[in-house]
Amino acid sequence: MTEHSKELPITDLPALFGRRMTFEARTAESPVERGSRLKREEAEVEHSLRSEAEEAAHTRRLSLLVHVFVMVIVAVAFSASVYIAVAKDPKTGLPDKAMGIITAIVAASVGYMTGKGSK
Repeated sequence: MTEHSKELPITDLPALFGRRMTFEARTAESPVERGSRLKREEAEVEHSLRSEAEEAAHTRRLSLLVHVFVMVIVAVAFSASVYIAVAKDPKTGLPDKAMGIITAIVAASVGYMTGKGSK
């Protein structure tokens, strides 16, 4: 075998595996570039966390607004139905319909409360 050959005979395998090989990872970015990249990544993470928090707050406000709107409509319907049921004008048949609405509202309220309590 010649001196310049890079081939190792099979008999030299123990010598090959006995060598310690070290690897060194080198990056192409300078310390200034690395610091800048890290600051940018921190700013992006902070921005995404702030955006998620604002989006969650907006969702809660929207949910509260819808809840209040529905409760106001139900309260108005309930009040009108109670007034019609108490007024008792049997010729129109409205008291019977008002009692049906009152029953539906009360049943829905009880169902909502028992369902919410079981969670």
